[in-house]
Amino acid sequence: MPYRASIVIPLRKQSDAWLKQCVESALRQTVKCEVVVVTSPVTPESNRRVLERQQHGVSNLRVVEREPHMRFPAALNFGIRQAATDRIGFLLSDDWLQPKTVETCLRYDADIVSTSRRFYAADGRTELKQLRVRHTAGRWSTLNANTERAKFLGYFFLFRRSALARAGGVDETLGDSPGVDDFDLIWTMLERGSSVAIVEERLYNVRDHDGERLTTRNRDEMLVTFNRILDKHGVYGAERDQMVREHSLWFGRSIESAYAEIARQQEVAQVSPMQKVYRALLPLETRLVVHERFMKLLGKG
Repeated sequence: MPYRASIVIPLRKQSDAWLKQCVESALRQTVKCEVVVVTSPVTPESNRRVLERQQHGVSNLRVVEREPHMRFPAALNFGIRQAATDRIGFLLSDDWLQPKTVETCLRYDADIVSTSRRFYAADGRTELKQLRVRHTAGRWSTLNANTERAKFLGYFFLFRRSALARAGGVDETLGDSPGVDDFDLIWTMLERGSSVAIVEERLYNVRDHDGERLTTRNRDEMLVTFNRILDKHGVYGAERDQMVREHSLWFGRSIESAYAEIARQQEVAQVSPMQKVYRALLPLETRLVVHERFMKLLGKG
């Protein structure tokens, strides 16, 4: 049976249990997928043993070793080159997919298919409902700038190989921090005319934790990478300052702690009973969008 899609999992080092859940979620998709795990020279032996056990009795799990000099963006590009199919998705080794993720995405004939997601605590069972993200086609239709569109889209992504090639793959010159695999790549693909489809179902599961994860790396290094992204796309002045302020909230910390800080700031600013109703009725994600637009109207964005 031919593979319908390939799922690339870059692996440096990971909790054995989390890695097992991640890879199993890719192997157990409701359509036959090729799973390509790109290991590193520093990948621990315990991780390798997990992968060896998972390879028993299956034909669709491949483990390939990247070169020592390859960092995260290069590992993804290496995985793309290894993939055998036209449709390719990325999965981080501490996250996992719902069983019908790829089947659902394959229904859409687009260069980029993007799903909604759920956030879980480190135990993988406790959903952080305050962080729920549901992307809708209606919201997408209101966005005009590629910057806004790239920021809006989130995992899971299923890409068309030819569209990835037009964008030059993941840009390895930017750095080894968040944004290279999603924000910049998507932005570049949109600039190259890639088509987009939105899957509103929450099919990608994010494990939020304080351990080793791209978003918890050194904040200063992440700022360097993000400024390189803005240089690449010619963003300067007030727009650049605003984007750095918005994105840097997440740098070097867990997602839940960043949301908690925003919530505390809103609590301090609360001045009327009407705001209590506003906070109770609207999820944090919606309030952030409203706040962003309001600040732009005031000229403070």
